[in-house]
Amino acid sequence: MRRILDLRITRWGWKLVYVVAAYLLPIPAPAATAIGMSDAWFMTISTVWTIVAVLYGARIFRGRGEPIAPPRPWWQMTARRTLSRNLGVLFAVVTVSSLLGLVFELSGPTAPRTALVVSVFSLVEFGVLAFLYLNSAARLPRRGAQPTEPTFTPKRLPIS
Repeated sequence: MRRILDLRITRWGWKLVYVVAAYLLPIPAPAATAIGMSDAWFMTISTVWTIVAVLYGARIFRGRGEPIAPPRPWWQMTARRTLSRNLGVLFAVVTVSSLLGLVFELSGPTAPRTALVVSVFSLVEFGVLAFLYLNSAARLPRRGAQPTEPTFTPKRLPIS
């Protein structure tokens, strides 16, 4: 278990692979209905999986200029305050749209139970993620410009 927590991802390509794998790895909806899983159980598992994958990704991703070895504080979701704020606002917008969808479904004549379950779980999932990222943005210190990666150019030899 300790080795899993000591993993660090620093390159953006591997971060993208992690995000895509975390998105595609849960049980697909057709497979869940084929084995007889109810919508509520499927959405519970899917929501928990997404939140765990995001929290684990926040623990193992490292930004430019961020130390590799020490673990991040529990509240820190990204290396930069701006990125935390942008992701928090994005998840907050999705949360509000989920809330509006739920209100419109409830105000309609008859809303299917599946749609209500999906709306409630989406609301909870994205609300939790918005809170985590906005909390991280509020607690991260303001920093100046991030250090750039050094570029080394070979010395030109004088032409004789």
